Amino acid sequence: MLSETFSAPGAPAPAARYSPVVRRGPLLAVSGQVPFVPGRLDGPVPGFREQARAVFTHLQELLGTAGAAVSDVLMVRMYLAREEDFAAMNELFDEVFGDVAPARTTVWVHLPGGLLIEADVLAVVGA
Repeated sequence: MLSETFSAPGAPAPAARYSPVVRRGPLLAVSGQVPFVPGRLDGPVPGFREQARAVFTHLQELLGTAGAAVSDVLMVRMYLAREEDFAAMNELFDEVFGDVAPARTTVWVHLPGGLLIEADVLAVVGA
């Protein structure tokens, strides 16, 4: 089975050699997204909530390029730079996914350059 790759004009360009989205059959993997805004050269947007919203916007745009939506997401991996942002992340997670939340892993990591959050998703489309 061949893989198909996608990108979205509104999402940040990859910083290295990887595909923003890979689809193989009904399985869709979206690479980690960070809160950079294309055309903005001074780093990520300020503030955790703003960064988290930017990350989820990028994820939704990339899912859409492959014919998927947040309702198709099975798993989300969240990478936070600060433990104190966990409650705010939960609030936004509830806004984005509603009552039927996907599986999730959340870890605290060092993120460079003022980044406070990164997230990636796995989804199933057309099932």
